[in-house]
Amino acid sequence: MCLRRISIVFSRDFRELRKTGAFLIINVVFTIITVAAAAIIAIVLAKQQFPDKEAARSIFELVLGLVLYFLPLSILTTFIWAFSSLAIIKEKVNGNIESLLAAPISPVEIWIGKSLAIFLPGYAFSITSALIILLTVNFTAAIPATGNPVLPVPLMLVSFIINPLLFLALLLFIVLFSLAGNPEIAISPSFIVGFGLMIGIPLGVATGAVNLVSWHFASWYLGGTILFWAADLGLCRLLTKERIVLSS
Repeated sequence: MCLRRISIVFSRDFRELRKTGAFLIINVVFTIITVAAAAIIAIVLAKQQFPDKEAARSIFELVLGLVLYFLPLSILTTFIWAFSSLAIIKEKVNGNIESLLAAPISPVEIWIGKSLAIFLPGYAFSITSALIILLTVNFTAAIPATGNPVLPVPLMLVSFIINPLLFLALLLFIVLFSLAGNPEIAISPSFIVGFGLMIGIPLGVATGAVNLVSWHFASWYLGGTILFWAADLGLCRLLTKERIVLSS
């Protein structure tokens, strides 16, 4: 597998992605959400009167836990839903996939390059948004209230590393089946996982079954991520030139 050939596919797809109206809209919307969330949360929490530093820290961990988990999740999910299948459908229709296959690029290199072109912009944006909120809330409210920054390590590990790896695995799954099969059907698992997390995690937090800042939650999340990666590695053998051409 050649990194240079992967980078060629990545660069081409990323240029096309940046030209779309959806890319601009997503960036503008989530920029507004990030700035508004950082300002509102910081102002509201800074005005609160806490009985002691421990109570204040618990509140900040809860709020930051919800925001730092769901904001990156929402950004990554939006990028996957917006770009993972539609671009491949267009390329199958206009014959670009066959042109790529005629070049000295393997199906696996095409798969990885296309996936990274969607994932890396979403990942960069999600990390930037999470850091803006984390730093804003800490410097304007958490440090004055508790005397120390509130930086829950398990949550940061989930938000910045494990959750993105989970969604990269999900994206690889979708792009694989979009190339080798029907792109419209391939995206279905992302809806199941996305809505499942968006509904299940809040219910778990509300009932006390899930603690977003605990190592138990991080371990559980890591286990699920490993399973998705194992599935991708097992299914990548289905990605052949013959399957891609026939699916077109």
